[in-house]
Amino acid sequence: MVKLKNRNRSVKVFDESIVVKLYLLLAIFLLTITAIMVIENYFDQAYILRYQKIIHNQEQKQKIDKVLQKNILKLNLLFKGFTGIEHPQQLKNTQNDIESLISECLDIVEILDKGGTLNEVKPVNLQDKEQITEIIVHEIDEFTGSIPEIRELAPKIGDLELLSGKIVAVISSNLENPVLDRENYLQTINFYIKQSESLFSRVNEIENKISYDINKNVVSLNNASINIINKYNNIKYAILFIFNLLAIIVTYYIIVQIKKVILNRKKAEESNEKLLQAVEQSPISIMITDTKGNIEYVNKGFEEISGFSKEEVLSRNIDAFHVTNNNNSPAFWNTIQAGKIWTGEINNKNKNGELYWEKVLISPVLSKSKTISSFIAIKEDITEKRNLTLSLEESIESMKTIIENLPVGILIVNNSKEIIQANDTAATIMGYKNTKEVIAASKKQEYGEVFITQKEEHVSDPSTRIVISVLEEQLIVKQNNISRSILKNIIPIRLNNEDVYLEAFMDISAQKEIQKREADSNKAKSEFLANMSHEIRTPMNGIIGATELLGNTKLSKEQSNVVSIIGRSCENLLNIINDILDFSKIEAGKMKIEPYPFNFRSTIDYLMDQMSFKTNEKGIELISSVEQTIPNILIGDESRLIQVLINLLGNSVKFTSEGEVVLKVEVSKQIGSQITLHFAVEDSGIGIPKDKLEKIFESFTQADGSTTRKFGGTGLGTSISKMLIELMGGKIWVESPNPNFVWSTENPGSIFHFILPFDIDKNQESNELQEGRFKGIKTLVIDNHKTNLLLLKKTLNNWGIVSQSCADEKSAMEIVKEKSDLELVIIDAHVFSRIDDDFVSKLKEVNEKLRVVLFTSDLQWNQKYGFKSIDNVLYKPIKHNQLFETIKEMFLDSHIGSSGSGKEKIPFEEKIKNKIILLVEDNIINQKIAEKMLDKIGLKIAIANNGKEAVDMVLSGDVTFNLILMDVQMPIMNGLDATQELRSNHIDIPIVAMTANAMKGDREVCIEAGMNDYIGKPVKLDDLAQLMDKWL
Repeated sequence: MVKLKNRNRSVKVFDESIVVKLYLLLAIFLLTITAIMVIENYFDQAYILRYQKIIHNQEQKQKIDKVLQKNILKLNLLFKGFTGIEHPQQLKNTQNDIESLISECLDIVEILDKGGTLNEVKPVNLQDKEQITEIIVHEIDEFTGSIPEIRELAPKIGDLELLSGKIVAVISSNLENPVLDRENYLQTINFYIKQSESLFSRVNEIENKISYDINKNVVSLNNASINIINKYNNIKYAILFIFNLLAIIVTYYIIVQIKKVILNRKKAEESNEKLLQAVEQSPISIMITDTKGNIEYVNKGFEEISGFSKEEVLSRNIDAFHVTNNNNSPAFWNTIQAGKIWTGEINNKNKNGELYWEKVLISPVLSKSKTISSFIAIKEDITEKRNLTLSLEESIESMKTIIENLPVGILIVNNSKEIIQANDTAATIMGYKNTKEVIAASKKQEYGEVFITQKEEHVSDPSTRIVISVLEEQLIVKQNNISRSILKNIIPIRLNNEDVYLEAFMDISAQKEIQKREADSNKAKSEFLANMSHEIRTPMNGIIGATELLGNTKLSKEQSNVVSIIGRSCENLLNIINDILDFSKIEAGKMKIEPYPFNFRSTIDYLMDQMSFKTNEKGIELISSVEQTIPNILIGDESRLIQVLINLLGNSVKFTSEGEVVLKVEVSKQIGSQITLHFAVEDSGIGIPKDKLEKIFESFTQADGSTTRKFGGTGLGTSISKMLIELMGGKIWVESPNPNFVWSTENPGSIFHFILPFDIDKNQESNELQEGRFKGIKTLVIDNHKTNLLLLKKTLNNWGIVSQSCADEKSAMEIVKEKSDLELVIIDAHVFSRIDDDFVSKLKEVNEKLRVVLFTSDLQWNQKYGFKSIDNVLYKPIKHNQLFETIKEMFLDSHIGSSGSGKEKIPFEEKIKNKIILLVEDNIINQKIAEKMLDKIGLKIAIANNGKEAVDMVLSGDVTFNLILMDVQMPIMNGLDATQELRSNHIDIPIVAMTANAMKGDREVCIEAGMNDYIGKPVKLDDLAQLMDKWL
């Protein structure tokens, strides 16, 4: 009751305050209205009416000015009328009108200047009146003042009056006494009229200025009047706006206060409703009981968890739902009855009799008198969580058991390199009795003293981005201080909120011992193979050398065939030996890839030269196509690339009896200074059965066993190629049949693909085969070989050459006759059964500028035919550099004379003249063969039987040697020691190793010893001649 009365009193005070404010607002409103009316009346009288009077005065002045303008216009017309006066009366009337108008004008000027009244007579069309008089009154006011130009106007009007007098006098004199000189009279009149025009021009100019100023004043006063009215209207409206705004604010304030009371009451009701709904719909079980444990309220969460409805549990005691052996019951009752909060886990029973676990919080509810009135229990079903926890504990226990029994040592190491956990296997491997000793020892001994890292790698897991460290280490065992080889994986993990490392390791001492034995075995095998190779190559050098020398003598056809068979058999035997040596070295893991800069296009041209002899013998086409964008200088292992390509090209030539073998090289991808090339070796040979495609790269395997007998070979070529390509970071695969020959059942062909990465040399040589270099040269290609034609036209197009093609003589002649701008004709000799010189001559008769280039596989073509009409002959396979230089010489370098600045090449015969070679060789047969070869080349020879003899002969100085051919394996002093001895004595004669040691890496050993070059046995006459040409 007390609170209610106070509330009513506060409302009444609030109401009285509002009434007072409303009365005050009404008084302000009435006062404001009265003030506005007074102010408005004052300004109407003081300013607005005054401005209206001034504006009216200026408008009167404007009317007077218009009368003045009209009179001046009349005067002007009267002056112009002087020229037409012929009677005295007419002259008198004009004079009177002018004087009257001038008098009026002067009066008007005075009124405009000083003020006054003007009576203007206006004609009207009325019955009782013909004219009316308008009285125009003008006063000088203090706001506008007088116009200065008005005072200038009166003298000018006076000048008009004087001028009219002169004109009247002249005309009057003429009318009274006509003269014979009429022309002089008219000139005088016209002169005065022109003077009048000049005066009227000035009068009009002054009058226009007066009129402009008057009009300007009228406009200005009107605008000022409008601004005054607007200004004081704005003040009036602003006061009204402020009053209205105040009234709105007060009204709004009252409404907001009332609304706030209503909203607060509504929010309280909504909050209570939300709280009730939240409690009711909460998935957590909520229960309210009285102090004796009788249930007063449960929510839906309780119903869903227990299975009981509200009606079934209300007024019942909570003991009815607890398990009878629940040990927590006495504890929580004692706690909550003492007025404290209890939390714990209770095992309850649902309606179906099933047990479930709940996490419970029970809090007493205090009344106003601070006594316990009821209890509220908030319960969460944790049965599933409890089961998961128990399952996890069992799993952890099982994991511990597994880890303890693993044959792998497990350590947990912290960031300070201290072992904080270990399993029994780790303790055993490390030489300790138990894990406690391991942990204790790690605190006394440095980690790095126990585990000595020898090899370390890091592997990143792309899915988890965790870096796993893989190490090979030496473990110092505690028991006997010996070391064990272990393989360890280290993974970073988080344990107990700390970053630690899980280290798993195993003893690999036994495996290491096996690897060492295998390495020793491989080394022994490699040394055996190297020695066997040397022993086989030494007599082979004699056989092949003798065979080659014999082949260069005069033999019968049958003898030549026998010598050829011996040579081929030796070559096959050498290839088999080389394959076995390479395979052995790769298998032993001793083959090293040595990248260095090399000219890629020169390498491809070299390969084409090497393979051309075989393809020319078989009559098949050998074609190369290198993408123009490939840089000239690449960094890679050139020798291994050549080895792979010779293997693959050799296989293609071997298994192709007709058609073509094509080498294509394209860019697969290029990122920065790294480029990946795609090589494809295509052929039209016997192909590979689909079921043999995968086995083709296996060692000692061919696609078909019968091919071994028919074609020969070890079956190691593709296997070695695959190994080398993978060592260089590439990949190889094969497809058969070749899509270009899929129609053929006998020769479906095959394509060997491989990709290899290279680095691009930063010091890149300029690419002479520039795109568009020969832009504008128009060319005809006569060829009927589809692949040849396609690749040749592509190359020509890259160089900017526009080309077209045909396949026979007739079509060629028609094109040459039709296309007068042709400059170059390229003919492939295989198009014709016999090339006729007359055909080429006829082409040049049609077009004298025509240049002709012939492609042929016949190396004796010049000796057989030697047509003068053909400008250049290129031998297949056609090399891009060779063709480019030929076209360049014909079209770009033709202006260079024979006296160019280029250095002429010295003939080989001149280079070797009087040169002496020291041959160092212990084998008598090889001595004889080498001696005969050098003699056939045209060189003088001295022989030393071992390295010691060679050193003595050179140091004695009796003979000046130009080059030393040095065997490596010799008695007394070997070739390597002899070379080092000579170099230490500052002997700089070129030394070339000539040895049967053919294992890869032997060349590098010779170069490191101080030799300049290397040639392997058996030595061929051509190779020996090239070597002499290089170093002499």
